[in-house]
Amino acid sequence: MSFVNDYIGNLKEKPILVDNPNSLKGSKSYNAIYKVDDNIYIHVQSLQSEDGYNQYTVIEPPRPKPEEMEEIEERFAKVIGDKDPPITIEEKEKFIIQKLEKILSKMKLSVAKEYVIYHFIRDKLYLGIIEPLIRDPYIEDISLPGLGHIYIVHKVFGPMRTSIKIEKEEELDDLIISLSEKTYRPVSHNRPIVDASLPDGSRVNFVYGIDVSRRGSNLTIRKFSKVPISITQLISFGTMSPLLAGYIWMMLDEGMNLFVCGETASGKTTTLNAITAFIPPNLKIITIEDTPELTVPHSNWVAEVTRETGGEGTIKLFDLLKAALRQRPNYILVGEIRDKEGNVAFQAMQTGHSVMATFHAANITTLIQRLTGYPIEVPKTYINNLNIALFQTALYDKKGNLIRRVIEVDEIIDVDPATNDVIYIPSFTYDATEDKIIFAGRGSSYLIENKIAIRRGVSRKNIGILYDELNLRAEFLRILVEKKIFNYFDVWEYILRARQLGLEEAVRYVKNI
Repeated sequence: MSFVNDYIGNLKEKPILVDNPNSLKGSKSYNAIYKVDDNIYIHVQSLQSEDGYNQYTVIEPPRPKPEEMEEIEERFAKVIGDKDPPITIEEKEKFIIQKLEKILSKMKLSVAKEYVIYHFIRDKLYLGIIEPLIRDPYIEDISLPGLGHIYIVHKVFGPMRTSIKIEKEEELDDLIISLSEKTYRPVSHNRPIVDASLPDGSRVNFVYGIDVSRRGSNLTIRKFSKVPISITQLISFGTMSPLLAGYIWMMLDEGMNLFVCGETASGKTTTLNAITAFIPPNLKIITIEDTPELTVPHSNWVAEVTRETGGEGTIKLFDLLKAALRQRPNYILVGEIRDKEGNVAFQAMQTGHSVMATFHAANITTLIQRLTGYPIEVPKTYINNLNIALFQTALYDKKGNLIRRVIEVDEIIDVDPATNDVIYIPSFTYDATEDKIIFAGRGSSYLIENKIAIRRGVSRKNIGILYDELNLRAEFLRILVEKKIFNYFDVWEYILRARQLGLEEAVRYVKNI
């Protein structure tokens, strides 16, 4: 940690050291350092730059001189020769360290040997100057808008400007080319715009060349978590209530079709990932995505991804969705519907397949307009195949923290033949003043009373049984949150246990864990 002490020693105002930046959540004024790993520390300051952003400074070990790095690279290349590298990234890292140890033992260096190894591996095996941002678990988005600073969205402090800056156009282009090659979807002048996944699973959009982007090549990264956020975490964040989560569980048990809707960065994919744990475990699921983000805990899961070649051999969402219908899935999950694949999704619903997807729409009116308009063009008479439209958004709370909330859940009933309007019921709505998600109450759910009741043979006078069941599901999830059962796969195991024991017994069981 000597390099961190050296950094602090050069500062006029000394920052505090914190184990977890969440301890500063809601603070208007902060000056702190937190650790990402042994070689990466982060200094966050509420000191606004000339462009109005708070500061995010990456603290790394000192870098060797350029001529030293050149010599090390040459020696390393001679040692490696034509040998095939190991397959996994962990094996590659061990292999590089082993070779570097021998090379560096014979050299005089301006910095410590372990610092040389860190920078060599960071640049050659990982993602170079942006690797610290990838490793920081508190970052949501990374944006390099062209020449100049890299910007981020921090989970605790919101939008920030980083200390990482690119000032030369060739350096910027080299970075974009290098990163895109690591995704196996390289950019070029013929193919300047590429959507891909980084090795850690994060979604990235590349734009290459000044002829396409006036400020030069740029990229945007949406960070990916290897273990998805669970439904109990979403409840603890306040994104949804236990009752709403129990309602979704009940609906997915019955194979309802559901779209998670919202604006960009409203958390749609996170919610879709979390609620897949409610799909019964013995069903076959097919996920269809442009870039792989969905994680499904089910064993009978087919994960399909588009392929962009820029010509013959391109496989689009539309192609994968059509192929999926021949594979007899119980549930089809589409990463994002935005084109004619939407029409195929509604045909899948029409033929008895259950479908879930994310969709860009802020409210039910926009949803219907986009679905029925060009280029999706779903016939309005098909819209009632979609049972539930869930809308969520990102907003700021009273302390200025960025939060995500489900703001409405609409049950779609039918299309009025006289007016051609879509008839729907808002079963859950959001009260912004109380920051609460409110259920319309017993007797208000069309799906419970006219779909689920009929399927289960529950008479109108006994309809209260289904609302009692809904409350039991909510209670089960509320206790899991209370007991801090947050890991995605642990939550899945508890939901499986609830299916085995029955809800009443499962509630008693989790109370005693």
